[in-house]
Amino acid sequence: MPKFYFQLFDRDAVGATETGYDFDSVEAAKAEARRVLAEMAAEGLPAAPLNMLSVELFDESRRPLAEIRLILEEISK
Repeated sequence: MPKFYFQLFDRDAVGATETGYDFDSVEAAKAEARRVLAEMAAEGLPAAPLNMLSVELFDESRRPLAEIRLILEEISK
C-alpha cells in the first residue's frame, strides 16, 4: 500500500506531516485531503491576507500530486 504525505496551510502557518499515511490509491488520499480541509474550515474560515486554506498531497518520494484549496473571496457590491 503506498504512503502519502500532507502539507497543511492554514491561518497560523505551513505544516508538513512527517508521518506517512497508507491509502489504497491516490483517489483515496485525495478524499482524505478533502476531509482534512473540511475540518480545518470548521475550525475557522481563511483570513487575510491570503484568505486561503490548503492541503497539499505528496507521494512517498515527496513529489507533489495535488493541492486542495478553500479560498474565501469577498465581493463588494
